[in-house]
Amino acid sequence: MATPGPSQEIPVDTNTIKTWQAECIANGLYPGMNYLSRLRNRMEKLFPPDDPLFLKVVAAPDAMKVLGMEMHYQSCKTGVGRPDKEE
Repeated sequence: MATPGPSQEIPVDTNTIKTWQAECIANGLYPGMNYLSRLRNRMEKLFPPDDPLFLKVVAAPDAMKVLGMEMHYQSCKTGVGRPDKEE
């Protein structure tokens, strides 16, 4: 079977992501989360607390944490309060 090309994309949703794919995504998020944490620490010393850019930097790690946790759960085959995944 040939690998699907751009015009033959296979539909994907939360239930069809493979555990190894979710694990790759979760691992890929870590460097960005680490960077945002360091950036926030630096900005806390320099920016006013109501600065629009600072507030966006403060909010970004929270969104990434939520995504990272979801990807972690998607990478688990069993034991997270969801139906077991077969792979």
